[in-house]
Amino acid sequence: MASSNKSTAAAHRGVTSQPGEGSNHPTYHPTSGHTTSTGGSNGSNASLRSQRLRRVISLSSESSRSDSEQDVVGLPTIKRVALPKTPYGRSRRLLIPASDNLPLAAITMRADVQFINRHSQFRLTLNSLPNDGVHRHVEDACVVGDTVVLGYNSGPSQVTFLPVTTEAPCRVDAQALPHGNSPRMPRPSGEGVRCLAAMRQEAGSVEFFTGGHDRRVFLWTANAQSLEQPTVTKLGVFLDSGVSAMAYRHHNNCLVSSDTKKLYVTDLTRSYTPKPVPVSNDVYQIHVHPQTPDLTLLEGGFDRTPCCTFGYRDADKFQPSYTKGSVSQTFFARGHQDGVVLLWDFRNVKNIVTKRQSQLAEPVVHAVISDGHVVTFGGGVVTFLNNFLHS
Repeated sequence: MASSNKSTAAAHRGVTSQPGEGSNHPTYHPTSGHTTSTGGSNGSNASLRSQRLRRVISLSSESSRSDSEQDVVGLPTIKRVALPKTPYGRSRRLLIPASDNLPLAAITMRADVQFINRHSQFRLTLNSLPNDGVHRHVEDACVVGDTVVLGYNSGPSQVTFLPVTTEAPCRVDAQALPHGNSPRMPRPSGEGVRCLAAMRQEAGSVEFFTGGHDRRVFLWTANAQSLEQPTVTKLGVFLDSGVSAMAYRHHNNCLVSSDTKKLYVTDLTRSYTPKPVPVSNDVYQIHVHPQTPDLTLLEGGFDRTPCCTFGYRDADKFQPSYTKGSVSQTFFARGHQDGVVLLWDFRNVKNIVTKRQSQLAEPVVHAVISDGHVVTFGGGVVTFLNNFLHS
């Protein structure tokens, strides 16, 4: 899935994406400030082609569906949770810890962290963790098991650990500062961490990757009892420009990374990275399918004919690179700057279905799929679209 100027493509054994010819707007059912619709298949082109990667879905955002293909339905149950407003508190990430009894964590650009009970869908005010008065600029955040990891491009540290428990949260700043400055970008935008990717949490160890503006990738391994002193190992991959996105493939111990223009697949067992694959659209997010780990999804696209294309174009041509969707089973959910949230069903790659569409009042930066719901974060509001996958 990708920003609204780009096409979404999917394929078996390698994909390329080309922008579509435009998109028709669905029929909306306005009520209570939100609109929701469901639809049938879109007009996506599909062609299968064997490529280098095993199975990839490249996601960007244009679709073509006629209004006659869409049926107006009632709204899902919508629950809005407004977060405290803070200066420069732009929305960054909404993270889901592995343990079902733990709350969601909403992260802002200035490192404010708010926790929302995923069952009662209320903010846990006593667990609120506002910025500690130190300048921090969050570029990305991920969750490794039950530990939230924040990555900064400026501030006193490059990584902060935040174990999520039922008790009051506590930040732990890592002492390591492995990422240097980018020779192509001015400080502070060209220094520190640019993106994160979770690896695993087991036996008291937290492992993840950081990609920097300096084009380098590091593997971090931290003992849960001494998070401030992780072991940091530089990987043998050096990208042509700053690392824009990464994802770890558990099934074959590979790291997929991008510098927006090329896709790199690093075999961590052999410490080998073959020649990167060029892409036509900028890649800002990479997903490894949680149920089918040999399926990789890109918010962007290849420069070859895709197996299928789907997506959405909104009125705002500028789409922040922080915008991110989520995949589960055969569904992909993503929000956009105009507040539109879409859910696609890609089980038939030749006939992608826009299953649901909802209009929110706030722009959406991050959408996640959790327990049959789609939960979004943007504009300082966490919104639960309950039963969005099944209604």
